[in-house]
This record gives sequence, C-alpha cells and structure tokens, in this order.
Amino acid sequence: MTIKQKLATGTSIFTFLSLGIILTVISVVIYNKTKSEVIENLSTITDKMSLEVTSSLSGPLNEAYILKKTIEEGSILDRGKTLKLLNVLTASDQTILGTYVVFEPNAFDGLDSNFRNAKYHDSTGRFVPYSVKSNGKIIIEPVIDYDKEESGFYQLPKKTKKLELLPPFSYKVDGVDTMMVSLVYPILKGDKFIGIAGADLSLQTIQDYFRKIKLFEGEGKLTFIANNGILLFDGFHPEKESGVWKDEWDPNVNLAMSSGKKQIYTDDGYLHISAPIHLVKDGNPWTIRISYPIRLITNEIRFLFWLALILGLIGIVISVSSNYIIFHKLVDIRLQNILHFTDKASKGDLTHSLSEMKNDEMGRLVNSVGMMTDNIKQILAVAQSSGGELSQTTSQMGKSIFELSDLAQSQAASSEEASATVEELNASSETINGNVRQAVDNTKSIHESLITIQGLVQNITQAVEGFGKIAVEANQRAEEGRNMASLTSEAIEEIQEKSQMITEFSDVISNISERTSLLALNAAIEAARAGESGRGFAVVAEEISKLASQAADSVSQINQLSAGALESIDKGGAQVQKLIQSNSPRKNKKEPRTNSPT
Repeated sequence: MTIKQKLATGTSIFTFLSLGIILTVISVVIYNKTKSEVIENLSTITDKMSLEVTSSLSGPLNEAYILKKTIEEGSILDRGKTLKLLNVLTASDQTILGTYVVFEPNAFDGLDSNFRNAKYHDSTGRFVPYSVKSNGKIIIEPVIDYDKEESGFYQLPKKTKKLELLPPFSYKVDGVDTMMVSLVYPILKGDKFIGIAGADLSLQTIQDYFRKIKLFEGEGKLTFIANNGILLFDGFHPEKESGVWKDEWDPNVNLAMSSGKKQIYTDDGYLHISAPIHLVKDGNPWTIRISYPIRLITNEIRFLFWLALILGLIGIVISVSSNYIIFHKLVDIRLQNILHFTDKASKGDLTHSLSEMKNDEMGRLVNSVGMMTDNIKQILAVAQSSGGELSQTTSQMGKSIFELSDLAQSQAASSEEASATVEELNASSETINGNVRQAVDNTKSIHESLITIQGLVQNITQAVEGFGKIAVEANQRAEEGRNMASLTSEAIEEIQEKSQMITEFSDVISNISERTSLLALNAAIEAARAGESGRGFAVVAEEISKLASQAADSVSQINQLSAGALESIDKGGAQVQKLIQSNSPRKNKKEPRTNSPT
C-alpha cells in the first residue's frame, strides 16, 4: 500500500470515527431535546384536550341548568308545558341522549293524587318524565329505579344538594340496556330539596366523539377513564366496548386520578401523560391519557442522523479527495522524482542531478538528497586518486607486519628469560626474608644482653658509690664485685661474638641484596626489550629492586647499630677490667691500725 493509499485510508477511518462520535453525541442531544419538547407539547395538548373534553361533556349541563332554573323560579308549573320543555331541550343538542325531571311526592304542584298510574308518572302520581332519543325519534317515558338506594342519579344529589356527574352506568331506554353518563342538578326551594333535573349522554356518543379526535396525524392514542374505573374509550382499541380498567394495565392512570397530578412516563414504546380532568366543579376527577409513540421521536432523530451521516460521508469524500490531490501535488510527485533518482544512483548512475525550488519540507529533502549525491561524487573522485597510494601503503604495511612478527618472537624469548629471572628473584627474596628474620632475632638477643649489662653496670656503680661509706663491707662486696665483673666480662665476650655473627649475616644479606638488584636490573632490561608483553615483568622487577634497596638500607642500619653496640661493649669491658684491677687484693697491703685504749 502506497503512502497515498495509507493517507486516504487513515483519513477516511479517522474522519468516519470522528463523524460517528459526533453523530452519536448529536443524536443523544437531539433525542433528549426532542423528548423534552414532546413532553412539553404533550402537556399543553393534554391541558387543551381536557378543556375540550370538559366542554363537550359538560354541554348538556346548560340544558339541565335551564330546566333547573325554570322550575325553581316558578316560570312553569304545568306538567304538560314541562314535557314540551323536556322535548325541546333533548332536541337542542345532538350529543344529548335525553333530559328528565324527578320530583318528590306532591313537590311539583301538589296534585300527585290526580295522576296516579298516569303516563310519565308513578303509581303515586309523582311527576317523573324522561324525554329520550330512541331509534331516531324522541319519546317520553317515566323514570324508573329512582327510589332505589343504589340509584345514584337521584339519591346522590338529594343527599349532597349539589351538581353531580355520574360515571357510566346501565339504564333501560325504550326497553334496551344503555350505558350512559348523567349530569344531575338538585332542584331546591330555598334549602328544601324537591327534585332533580338532569341530562344524559350515551357512552356511544362519548366514544364517537373520541374516535373523531386525531392526535399527531393519527399516531397518538387517547384513553378516557371515569372516576369509578369504567373505561369509556381506549385509543389502542377504539372498537372495544366499555369495561372496567385494570390497574396492571397502567397503574399511573389511577395514580393520576388519586393524586390529582400529571404522570409522565414511557411504556411499550409510547410516551404517556396521564392527567386528572375535572368535568364538574368539586367533583371527583376522571383521567385522560395521551400516548405519543416514541418512534416518532426516533424517526425524527433517524432522519437527522441519516442526513448528518450523508453530509458527513460527502464531507469525507471531499476531504479524502482534497488530501489525495494535495498530497499528490506537494509530496507524491517529488517523492517519485527522488525514488527515480535514487534508483539510478543505486545502480551506479550518478550523472543526473536533483534540485527543488520550493522551500518546504519536501523541497529541503530533495535538495539534501541532491547535495548528498554531489558529495558522494567528490568522495568517489578522491577515492580513485587515493587508490595507488593505498596500494603502496598496503605493501609497506606487509613488510612492517613481518618485522613485527620477528620482534614478537624475540619478545617471546625475552619473556621466557624474564620469567626465569623472576623465579630466581622470588627464591632470593625468600632467602633474604629468612636472613632478615634471623638478623632480627639476633638483634633482639643483643638488646636483651645490653639490658642485662645496663643492670649490672648500675649495680656496680651503686656498689662503687657506697664503697667509701661502708668500709667494713668493702671486702665482702669486692669479692662479689669481682665475681660479677667476671660474669660481666664473659657476657661482654658472648655479645661480641654474637655481634660478629650479626656482622657476618649482614654481609651475606648485603651480597644477596646486591645480587637481587642486579637480577631486577636484568629483568627490567628484558622487560623493556619485550615491549608491551613485558610491561608486567618490568613492574615486578621494579618492585623487587625496591625490596633489595630496602634490604640494603636495613642491613646498613643493622651494621651501624651493631658497630655502636660493639663500641659501647668495648668501653664497658674496659671499665669492667679497670674495676676488676682496682678491686683485686694487693700483695704488700698493710693491715689497718686500731687505737687500743690506754
């Protein structure tokens, strides 16, 4: 692979990896931002949908409120006119299933007894008409089951005396069970409950209303659950009939209903917002859930990703092409020229020249190669002119080698002689060492004898000094002095003999030292002849010469000490002889006179 191909491949890989990292970071950022925007939009849409649903489902409240106010204000107290008003209100809004009133006994006009078992009345004559749509027309039938405890549409507002929105329940309309939602107002005279005025919405109407709602181009899903847990509409199964909502389907629905707060979460590939919705004031909240498919977020990100990827690939192609062209013009052409030039130079063709006008890195490289080639040419020229001189020098070197060979053989012989001389020097050194030790022992003996003589002389001196004081003991001491003098004379003679032996040994050591010096000198001469190979012998010869010189100095000192000792001994001997002569008995010695008493 050429440098151009490597550069293109490396640039592509590096750029692609960088692009991948950048796209990944951008995707994460876009996803988080898009998700945040979607959540914000969903929250806004949920609030808007809550208002729309509240408005749509609370529409019948206006008819029920009109009916309530009309009766409470006494504007109408005729049962026939009331029936007409119910029919008008039922027909006024297509979303209304029906309108109705139920009064307490004799609470409407006090004439219940006149209407026992009459139409739109019960057996007691209570006025309970229900204007309802059935099979495309409006009919009026009596309200039933209002007196039962479980009938919330009557019992609950009677108990609370306030507006009630009743969750879905089943009621027979024209003999058919119908699921409906009822909006009921209590009718009051002062604070007295006299009846109810209500309007119904069928569950079918509510479901049709939600089916018409299209969120996010039909991709969004809307779910509506009543406060009693009845599922009014399931956007994931729009054709499904109502049923009871199960908490395991989505626990956040009931959580939003019970807490009164929005719940935002993701599940099954959707982003959900469950929000509580209050259809009537102070009533229990219902729940509306809007689901946004996450794939719409990822589709947007995927579109941006592929767009960025395509643009990045286009950028890679442009970048690689640009690098390829720039490299080809600035580097590759000049590299090819250098390679062509060096190929010819490697084959011995140095007739070509190489130069570059551009002063960049490649230009300096080209010029350096050209200068290197010129220098090689000059070196070859000098080498050719120096060939003859080199040949002559080689022949002279051959002769010198032969001479050096002969000299080496001579040095080898000298080395052998020097080795023998060193062995003799070692033997002489051992002899010198033994003689020196013996001379040291003799010197020690002389020293001990001198110490003994010194003691004897001191004793004699003390005896002579006390001679005049102790006349009576002089004769006895004289005898002892003669004996000691004779012993001293014998010791002095023995010391003289040992001193002469030391002198003889000193002469022997001096001769050995002289011979050692001569041997060391010969060894040094032979080592000098041997040159580098005899340098070690020269060092040894020098050390031996030093030892011989030290031995000669020691012998000289010993001789001086011995001469001094002999001189001292001679003086001591003379003094001892004089002492002996002075203490010997005279032949004509007179006895001392004693003065006898007269």
